[in-house]
Amino acid sequence: MKRKTSWEKYFSQKIEYVNFALRKFLPKDNSTISKSMRYSVLAGGKRLRSVLLIFAAELFGGKFDDIIPAACAVEYFHTYSLIHDDLPAMDNDDFRRGIPTNHKKFGEAVAILCGDALLTESFNLITKVRSSEKNINLAIRILANCGGYKGMIFGQIEDVIESGKWNKKKRNTMMTKLKFIEIRKTAALIVGSLKIGAILSDADKKSLKALEVYGTNIGIAFQIVDDILDLYATNNRLLGKNGSDVKNEKLTAVSVYGEKKAEIKANEYIDKAKKALIIFGDKSTMLMHVADYIMYRLHL
Repeated sequence: MKRKTSWEKYFSQKIEYVNFALRKFLPKDNSTISKSMRYSVLAGGKRLRSVLLIFAAELFGGKFDDIIPAACAVEYFHTYSLIHDDLPAMDNDDFRRGIPTNHKKFGEAVAILCGDALLTESFNLITKVRSSEKNINLAIRILANCGGYKGMIFGQIEDVIESGKWNKKKRNTMMTKLKFIEIRKTAALIVGSLKIGAILSDADKKSLKALEVYGTNIGIAFQIVDDILDLYATNNRLLGKNGSDVKNEKLTAVSVYGEKKAEIKANEYIDKAKKALIIFGDKSTMLMHVADYIMYRLHL
C-alpha cells in the first residue's frame, strides 16, 4: 500500500477537521429534513472547496478555528447544488458519492427542500466566522455572486439548455459555450471558496486577483477531468456515480475535443494556475499540490 506524502497527510487532516465541523453544525434532530441534510452532506466527497478555502486563509495568516464555519458553508452550498443536479429534471442520477442520491432515498420533494435548506444555512454559517463585519459581509456577497444567477446557476442552466443540442452548432460556438459552462458551473464556486478564505484573512486586491486566476484555471481543469472520468464511471470510487454525460448528451470537453486532447487541455489549465501562484512564493506550496492532485485523479 502506497504511503501518503506529507502534503497528502496535511490535506487528509484538513478533510477530517472539516468533516468533524460539519457534524457539529448539522442539525441533530430526527426530522426528515435534518436526516436528509445529514445524509447528503456526510456522504463523503473530496471537500476540495472547503480545503481550498482553508489553504487560502492560511496563505494570509488566517486561523483554522476562525474560518471553519465558512469552510463548512461552501460544503453546504456545494452539496445543495449536487442534490439538485441529480434530480430527474436535471441529470436524473441514481447514485452520488457511492450511495443512492437524495431524491432516491427521500423522494423528490424532500430532496428539493433539502437543497433549499442547505443553500439558506450556508449563508447563516458564514456569519459565525471570526473576522471583521466588513469581511463577513463581503464573503457572503462573494458566495451569492459565485453561486447565484451570475455564476454557478448560470452555468447549470446553460448545461441543461445545451444538452442534446450542442452537436448541431459550429465548432467555435461549441468551444465558446463549453468554456462558459466550465467557468460558471464548476470554476465559479472554486474561485468563490478561495476568495472567501482570503478575504476573511484580510488579503489584498492583488492577491485576490491571483487566486481568481488560479481558481478559474483549476476549476476548468477539474471539470475536464470529471468529463473524462465520466466515460469510465460505473458507480466507481472517483465519481461515486454512474456516468451520465453520454446518456444525457451533455456538452463536455470529451464531446468537443475527444479524450486525449481534453487531457492535454486540462494540463494546460493546470500550468496556467500554477503560474498565477508565483507571487506567493513558497507559501503557496499546498495550492500547488492541489493543482497537481486534480490531474492525478486520472491515474488513480
